Amino acid sequence: MTTLQLSPSQLQAICNEFTEKPNGINMLLSIILNILMKAERKDFLTTSNGDGNKANGYRSLRGLGIGESIELSIPRDRLGQFKPLLLEVMREQQDTLNELCFELYANGLTTCQVEDITESIYGKKLSKSAVSRIIESLYEEMKAFQERQLERHYPLIYLDATYVKTKRRTVSSEAYYVVLGVKQDKTREVLGIYNAPTESASTWDNICQDLKDRGIQQIQLAIIDDLKGLELTIEKHFACRVQKCVLHLKRRLLNQSKTSHRTELGQDLKDVFRVGKHDSLSATLARAKSCYQKWRKYYPQALAILADEDKLSDYLTYLHYENEVQNMIYTTNQIERLNKSFKRVLKIRNSMPSVDSVLTLMSKVAIDMGETTYRYPLSRFADSVLFK
Repeated sequence: MTTLQLSPSQLQAICNEFTEKPNGINMLLSIILNILMKAERKDFLTTSNGDGNKANGYRSLRGLGIGESIELSIPRDRLGQFKPLLLEVMREQQDTLNELCFELYANGLTTCQVEDITESIYGKKLSKSAVSRIIESLYEEMKAFQERQLERHYPLIYLDATYVKTKRRTVSSEAYYVVLGVKQDKTREVLGIYNAPTESASTWDNICQDLKDRGIQQIQLAIIDDLKGLELTIEKHFACRVQKCVLHLKRRLLNQSKTSHRTELGQDLKDVFRVGKHDSLSATLARAKSCYQKWRKYYPQALAILADEDKLSDYLTYLHYENEVQNMIYTTNQIERLNKSFKRVLKIRNSMPSVDSVLTLMSKVAIDMGETTYRYPLSRFADSVLFK
């Protein structure tokens, strides 16, 4: 048998001919990988300790190519001991594909869009069910995030809801409650994401109990929206102060007023709920009553809370803290910014196929925030009594 001797330049010319053909790169890649695996098996059988092992044909496998999949012939041995090193490379490719699928899905693409993109890049057509299985296989990571142990002490927590169209039997907007904590080192952490189709005392009790079961023993201040009964449940579980969101209150009062009154009423409400200025609780209550007296002929029921010291007290907790941090604790703005990040991912879809899919995507956003933005401490709290 005559051995063909080719110079490097001749080999280069042959390779160039292949790469100039349609799908030539993948053809060349398939040939080279098959030759290398065959040579690897030959070396394996030669160096084995005379155990009688022999070559035993090939099995087919489709690998990831460039724009299209490639056909590979995986060499086998009689004793089933040979494992080509190149198979590990193929597995790493599949792992990379799995991660890509998840990242695309987590950034708002549908399973159909993920399927099209992976086929375009890798030449491997993934069915909707295959993409779904890849995503489902990563639910465990999100579940671990939701069930992880938390620190014992959080000076601050924010709790608010975002609404997502979710399919059960029919599609409807469902509430997903998010708890954001500020740790002792002044960095932030998403503590939990919870779904509850309806608000109830048991919902709040379950959320607080979950936080306790995962390690939280002490909270100093909880900043919440006016979710009915939530403040009582938080106080019961953690014996902490509660601050209801002032911006939510002002927004609600303005929405119940005429358009022609909103600019003036908005300025009056801004004057009532001052932040960052030396002020007292009594002075704030006096301004609230004055505002009510001014507007009660138009909105006696809507603005009645301004004349009710008991109901208004949970909105004025921020006055017990330093001027420098009041605008950080008198609203749930911190968590509303997070909700906007959730919306960016979820808005691409008209509705989500299940509660689990929503929780998974929201958890992924929360994990990413924890690795980026939330790593940095909130310097405004540097000298706050909340962190002493």
